[in-house]
Amino acid sequence: MAIVRFFASILLTLGILQSPFAAFTPMADRAYTDGELTVAPDETKYVKITAIDEGHDIYNPPADDAGYRYGPSMIINADGSIDAYLSAPGVRGEWDWIIYRHSPDGGKTWTEEKAVLQPTADSVDFYSCCDPGVIKLGDYYYIAYTSTTNENGTDNCVFAARSKNPDGPFEKWNGNGWGGKPSPIVVFTGDEDAYGAGEPSMVELNGKLYIYYTWKDTAINQTRLCIADATDENWPATMQDKGVAINHTYNMASLDSADVKYVEDFDKFIAVVTCDRFTTESFIGLYVSDDGLSFKESSAAKVNISHCCHNCGITSRPDGHIRLSDGVYLAYAYGDEWAYWPTRMNKVELSLIDAPDFSETDKQNLKTPVTYAKKSWYRNFVAITSENQVLEVKKSKISFKPEIHKVDSERIYKTNNIGVEFSNYDESVVKVIGGRFYPQSVGETYVTATWKGYTEEFLIRIME
Repeated sequence: MAIVRFFASILLTLGILQSPFAAFTPMADRAYTDGELTVAPDETKYVKITAIDEGHDIYNPPADDAGYRYGPSMIINADGSIDAYLSAPGVRGEWDWIIYRHSPDGGKTWTEEKAVLQPTADSVDFYSCCDPGVIKLGDYYYIAYTSTTNENGTDNCVFAARSKNPDGPFEKWNGNGWGGKPSPIVVFTGDEDAYGAGEPSMVELNGKLYIYYTWKDTAINQTRLCIADATDENWPATMQDKGVAINHTYNMASLDSADVKYVEDFDKFIAVVTCDRFTTESFIGLYVSDDGLSFKESSAAKVNISHCCHNCGITSRPDGHIRLSDGVYLAYAYGDEWAYWPTRMNKVELSLIDAPDFSETDKQNLKTPVTYAKKSWYRNFVAITSENQVLEVKKSKISFKPEIHKVDSERIYKTNNIGVEFSNYDESVVKVIGGRFYPQSVGETYVTATWKGYTEEFLIRIME
């Protein structure tokens, strides 16, 4: 959930727990060799989730300021490695960016981070890109995400982007195809002061793409569903509304978004949420469904779960399927200090049960001591950003020099444009010579800046 929007303008730092960048194998070269499961579905069964250990932190905030990584979407690959996408603070007035990390060893160590999805200048997602839900279909990784044009962080909509590489670059759905200014794939139609639509997750099954998303309106907290043609690269154009999948009745204001997956071993869909979020009594809730269209409450995990947890995600294969033999991991943000949230990962077990089991809600979660420590990790650059999303310049100006900043784990630094290359601009509007821009005519053009493999797109508007 984009829960720090109102406060994000004061958060100028990004914090990172990191280790030296590890090489990884492209997904196209990985293959699962365990074959298909033959399962006799049993609609009388429920699913229990159990955290089998206290887990470990995969992110800690910096020592001197706030920081967070929340809402993880995680792919577990055939070689046991994990691709993770998380919401992180943005800069330049942007609330959140989506950060990518790779673990070569099942979550024990992680590569340095990289910002893979940032807002597009002068567009309907210019405030944030957050709450990632990731799936791989064919040659493409698709990220569905949340954004809004409302300065209060309400009236959210769902957007999508795609890339052939897990770490980008990503091109956004524009309403007709991929690339250019973004257009939402789900538009909120309720009270503009309500949260809106967002926090998506996706599952592919039998050629259909199930797109789940939060719908929060006045006195409404639901997970809704659209189904699209998973074989069509332009699947957003094929989306059909299937209504309400989960009507969250448990203490509505305290319940987080649902991360939905399909468990092959059980022939059932599951959805994980955090309940009593941000409180000392928080725990993980699980819903179950036999058809992916309608879910019912199934179980809860509180033992070994950190208190004050929120915004959880569970690992799956690239198509949103869980195979128990792969190992199953849950991750979530937690902490009792606002916007200072570590991210923890627990190994979990899923099992079939005869009736719903909420017995753990009466037990203790991990309350004291809070096991994270404020640390200053060595810094690496995660992105570049232009000083302004939109730079307006008079045509009479002889030349100008847009400032490109490099962004590390805590703050931004000027590059002085050393090593920065500019491309993909309209030469009838501006010309670029030696890093300086020369106005040619009234108009506007997007410009792509590239520095050491990082890219950023900003808008230049030449005015009379």
